[in-house]
Amino acid sequence: MVHTAKEHVDLFSEVTVDPKKIGSELEELITSNRLIEETKLKDTRGVTESTAQLIRKDQKNFGENDVVAFKNAINKLIEDGIYKTITEMHADMSHNMHGSMGRIGLLRFLSWHRRYLLAFEEALQNADRTLRPQAETLITIPYWRWVDPFPEWLQGFLPAPHPVTGNPVQSRKLSPPDLKPSASDIDFIINDFQQQLPEANVDGYSRFTYGLEGFGRRADNSILPAHNQVHNWVGGIMNNIMYSPTDPVFWLHHAEVDRLWHIWQKKNPDFHPILTGNDSVMDPWRETSVQLASITVLGYSYESESL
Repeated sequence: MVHTAKEHVDLFSEVTVDPKKIGSELEELITSNRLIEETKLKDTRGVTESTAQLIRKDQKNFGENDVVAFKNAINKLIEDGIYKTITEMHADMSHNMHGSMGRIGLLRFLSWHRRYLLAFEEALQNADRTLRPQAETLITIPYWRWVDPFPEWLQGFLPAPHPVTGNPVQSRKLSPPDLKPSASDIDFIINDFQQQLPEANVDGYSRFTYGLEGFGRRADNSILPAHNQVHNWVGGIMNNIMYSPTDPVFWLHHAEVDRLWHIWQKKNPDFHPILTGNDSVMDPWRETSVQLASITVLGYSYESESL
């Protein structure tokens, strides 16, 4: 599946969208796609749930063995050239997986990155299995709650070189706290999502994704920090839209994005991305957004589903 390469900025700190423009574009897209999408959903509700359930832990609960296994697996992926290959998937902007690329990118953002995490987690576990063949439980991607400090056990851990230059990557900056979401911000993203894009006649999924990706506004119209702002807060190569997965904290950050989406999905089971045709296929994989909707079906869960 091939999409046309989309225009994009290089840094998360430079990302902006015009809410009126994207709202209007979403209205048009949703109107044209809704009947097709509703018909498709009726044919895909009977998906069998996976019997194998992996548990993604809160990074705060990573024990010493978990930390060592995670770091060793990443180092092996780097040595084998697999880490670079996975990073380069994200650098391919033809996948159209960010809202800064337009309405389709916004609607693909969550599903695409859910599938991307699964691809990395599979590679991580393959490396872990090689390194720890006797381990009863393989390592999974932990999540990092944005309200918590930067994971202490990842401080200074930037083992992958820049995928293009081969040079060591820039250090993280860890900006002042105002760029990072607070507990009230996260509650607003989950429970007051209908306040996003107030001038547009769009569905709840579009409003929620708009806020979670980092384009939203608080009730006082100030910037609502979320995904984009955390990339900027971490800084270094995490602020680079194409190559941010070079920093291992990328995976923890996006596991939190995915966890928050899952929490929201349980509260709002009838909202989903209105995507059809090629737009619904999360290339370079074959799964559609519908097939990626349930983490239970996909075979994993999160240690906590509390905000």
